[in-house]
Amino acid sequence: MAAEMAAAVWRVLLTSAMLSTALAGDSADYSSGGPLWSAYVLGDVGSPRTRLDLSAWRRDFNPLLDLDPVDLSRYWGYEAEHHHVTTEDGYVLGIHRVKARAPGQRPVAILGHPLLSCSAEWTVLGPGRALAYLLADEGFDVWLFNVRGNTYSLNHTSLSTKSAAFWDFSFHEHGTLDLPAVVLYAMRATGERRVQYVGFSMGTTIMFVMAAERPDVARHVQLFTGLGPAAHLKHTRSPPFRLLLLTSPARMRNAAKRGEYWFLQSEPALRTAGEIFCSDGSPTQGLCLGLMSAIGGRNDKQNNGTLLPYIISRTPAGTSYKNIEHYAQSMEQGKASEVEYYSGNHSVFRQYDYGSIENLARYGQERPPKYDTKNVAVPTRLYYGWNDQLVDPRDVLSLCSELPALLSCEAVSDPLWTHLNFVWSKQAPELVYRKVIADMKEAANGGGSS
Repeated sequence: MAAEMAAAVWRVLLTSAMLSTALAGDSADYSSGGPLWSAYVLGDVGSPRTRLDLSAWRRDFNPLLDLDPVDLSRYWGYEAEHHHVTTEDGYVLGIHRVKARAPGQRPVAILGHPLLSCSAEWTVLGPGRALAYLLADEGFDVWLFNVRGNTYSLNHTSLSTKSAAFWDFSFHEHGTLDLPAVVLYAMRATGERRVQYVGFSMGTTIMFVMAAERPDVARHVQLFTGLGPAAHLKHTRSPPFRLLLLTSPARMRNAAKRGEYWFLQSEPALRTAGEIFCSDGSPTQGLCLGLMSAIGGRNDKQNNGTLLPYIISRTPAGTSYKNIEHYAQSMEQGKASEVEYYSGNHSVFRQYDYGSIENLARYGQERPPKYDTKNVAVPTRLYYGWNDQLVDPRDVLSLCSELPALLSCEAVSDPLWTHLNFVWSKQAPELVYRKVIADMKEAANGGGSS
């Protein structure tokens, strides 16, 4: 029992280490509960062989912890719907729609989540604060998008989640198959001819891929807003994230030997453990908060330990080992291509590297093709943080210099702004969301997107 308790503490603290100090304060009243979400987790702790039963220590959880974004949105008084979108290759994606509250024009806004996350990311701050609800309040028809392999997108027309084939994807398929399917579905469902897209972290990666590889669908995107845009990762400084990526090849090989191809699926044990070890009054909450600074940067004024159990209740949402490896390759290609990088060709943003022999068979060349960001014709506004250790400002500025349809590339005014401040900061509505929404409304009315 002591060993299991120690393992549970370790897993929760690893989870906390992969969060940022960007937690919200002044959000919705979570004394009655709320959803929460996080993004990144380090370690081989998500496979079935390591799952723990913490029922012996379970407390009286707030029932809202178990609500998905649709049921939670209904709880907060919004009209919300479940939708299922089938991709060209048979994956069934769970999409959560939050309908516009304001009368009149109802432009479509699709929101894309970060790595190891899900649509709940956009509801984390609650009514009046979370971007999904602020957009709905302003008259947008909001579609919260879930990529293949996360908690809400584990179905396929023919493949089992136990098969290697199901997990044979990376952010390339998210951008070339998942997002296009959602864009076209939302257009058909609403009758709108164009949509707007907001992505955070991997949510931006997906859009860059779609814009470069699927211009036939990207032309329907009226405005792309990217928060913490993740394309170039050459200067990533986050120690846990770097460790995760650098050890990814070995993890991928070892997992394949065990017949495991998924990475960090959602686990009920974490919900219990987060409540026990990271809640208000817990002697280990300070350690949880301290470790949270490791991944995205430190910004203590945004801390709110009360939200930790809610965040951990949705961490992680899962992905494939191949997706983690693709990000690892992006970071390593950045370092390997330093001469190329500084010679003026900044793009080290490539398709998945299978090795020279298989690359020749798949791509007709030894190195994987680049995603040509110079072909991204979607009107784009990017926001970044000076204190972001995951997506370094230098990499963002290099990316901005490549985009032909860039409208703005703006640092958040808080000099300590970190990666996850974009979704959990108590100042996110004032420092980021209000401007984002103003630009989106302008684009919807025919201005500011060209």
